[in-house]
Amino acid sequence: LGCAVDGHPTPNITWLYSGEPLSLQHRLLAGGRILQILNISDAPHGGFSCLAQNEAGSLTQTTTLAIQEYQWSVDKLMACSASCGNKGVQLPQLRCLLDGAEVNISHCKEKPKPALQAIACNRRDCPSRWMVTSWSPCTRSCGGGIQTRRVTCQRLTARGSSVPMSNEACAQVSKCPVDTQNCNRQPCAEWVVSSWGQCNGPCIGPQLAVQHRQIFCQTKDGTSVSSDQCSALPRPLTTQNCWTDVCGVHWRVSLWTVCTATCGNYGFQSRRVDCMHVRTNKPVLEHHCSWRPRPANWQRCNIMPCENGMLLRGGEAVWCRGRKKAETSQKLSSGPC
Repeated sequence: LGCAVDGHPTPNITWLYSGEPLSLQHRLLAGGRILQILNISDAPHGGFSCLAQNEAGSLTQTTTLAIQEYQWSVDKLMACSASCGNKGVQLPQLRCLLDGAEVNISHCKEKPKPALQAIACNRRDCPSRWMVTSWSPCTRSCGGGIQTRRVTCQRLTARGSSVPMSNEACAQVSKCPVDTQNCNRQPCAEWVVSSWGQCNGPCIGPQLAVQHRQIFCQTKDGTSVSSDQCSALPRPLTTQNCWTDVCGVHWRVSLWTVCTATCGNYGFQSRRVDCMHVRTNKPVLEHHCSWRPRPANWQRCNIMPCENGMLLRGGEAVWCRGRKKAETSQKLSSGPC
């Protein structure tokens, strides 16, 4: 509380409650001009006054303190959760009050909430009523199907048990629900595809060129519908690999030549390897066949010892040692037998 007085010389200030010196816990600030009450719950309702005195005279200023406190209230009950049966409960309605008037509940958020006790209510037998199960799956996914459910007349008791009743007992209360209904009446649809488009793309390896086609979801009479109606069916491919003329190549090999030797370590033979176009049967640049392994164009042959045998080398017959008689008129050689 503040004492809004001033004077010269500076007045002395004395705080009083109902004309008596203060007895509650307090603190004086700003030379006594401010009274700080340390515990607001200790402050009674009443009038506080400050007495300012100096040589010129005195002045008294009075302030009335009224303590208002937010409080939780549970004096009202919420509606019962059930009209009959054995599970109906009521919970107290939590409200925030200030001097008996309801205010926004956020004003009481710093106060601990009171414990709420549920109260049983409407614990009595329910009137007979129709009970239904869930619908069965539709007999068809399109074109019109049927689904069913079970409908029975029952009564829920105050003990929580369900008692079967005659259909007449429920018919007096309400109309019997249907147990059969139509479903999936939309026309049946299917995927329709166009023909494949042109095969495009370079062929660096097998089947890297691609071609495309369009797909549509249509009914049996050719009417286009949303693709959602075909979602349950396998979706055809719209893109596939294809084989272009550039890919239609292969390695062609000729026959091996005659081995250059009948034995020893010097025999080899060769053959011609060309990259050929399948359709035109004409040679093309070898890099078109590079994605396939290139066949070998030479190999060693007749690699075997020449002991007690004849080696043909460069068209000359050479007899090895151990032969007693030459069967040719050519001069014997001291060749590498």
